[in-house]
Amino acid sequence: MESTYRQLVQALQQSRNGSIGNAGRTQITQAAKNFQDAMQRDGGARDNLMTDAHNVIASLSDGTFNAGASVNALRRDAKGSVIEFGKWSVSMPGSQITSPIGTHLNQSSEGDCVGISVVKAFSNTQTGATILRRAVTLTSDGSYNVSLPGDPATVYRLNPGELDQFGKGDPGAAAVVGAMFQYFHKDPKQGALPTNKVMELLAGHAGDHDRLADAHSTPDQITGYLLQHANGAGSRYAMVFGGKPARNGDWSKGDGHAFAIIRIDKANMMLTYTNPWNEASTRTIAIRDLASQAAGTSADFETVTFR
Repeated sequence: MESTYRQLVQALQQSRNGSIGNAGRTQITQAAKNFQDAMQRDGGARDNLMTDAHNVIASLSDGTFNAGASVNALRRDAKGSVIEFGKWSVSMPGSQITSPIGTHLNQSSEGDCVGISVVKAFSNTQTGATILRRAVTLTSDGSYNVSLPGDPATVYRLNPGELDQFGKGDPGAAAVVGAMFQYFHKDPKQGALPTNKVMELLAGHAGDHDRLADAHSTPDQITGYLLQHANGAGSRYAMVFGGKPARNGDWSKGDGHAFAIIRIDKANMMLTYTNPWNEASTRTIAIRDLASQAAGTSADFETVTFR
């Protein structure tokens, strides 16, 4: 997705110093459409950038096209959308946490599920666990500093008294989730974070995000997607998926809640996962049962592939 963003910005910049001909209009229009398509495949949640791309196309038709203004709008809105960020080079006061981060953080607010499940999925991989260890430090006054790979220019400071709203049982991981909420300017009591952008925010340049949209997928397509990722789940892939928690905490058909995938057993056609309300317990579901129920819903499967 970031590559299509850069292609659009480049096409616009090339037209800043002169009149734009038919070939230039075609190039910019196609670049804007490619960027829109990439955002849609990624899972949306970038309304401002969608509007910017739409405005570029519309302005080419109505005579209001301004390349400079379009570039400025895109760059402004990219700042909160995990696009166009620099190299992650961590330098924060405090000491690194020696114990594993993100393995046992339990949900405490309705909106925590995405952040906690993404952190859990990352902690289940070597690269993801390394990112989490580097991302947070504990200071002498008990506060936590957090640096997110998708926002390398910012250091977030979390005080110990505010951590419980982001999850309990693992304060370092709660600080990471809290930093995510600060990045998106959201409150965990008022709704969850956008899964795609959270995964990209925590991965930075270390991984690539993709999504299988259940609403447009058949049971066979979902089964194929899971089996395709079976060998790398918990190593190359950090994976989460949506659904609705049943009364006993198991996954059930629906949406509004995020679960972390721990393992995909291709031989026995079983998937092991965790519910953020109780990360200490792993649960299993038959892959074909999951696929048949998830197909046609808005509970997507989302993956970061580490490079």
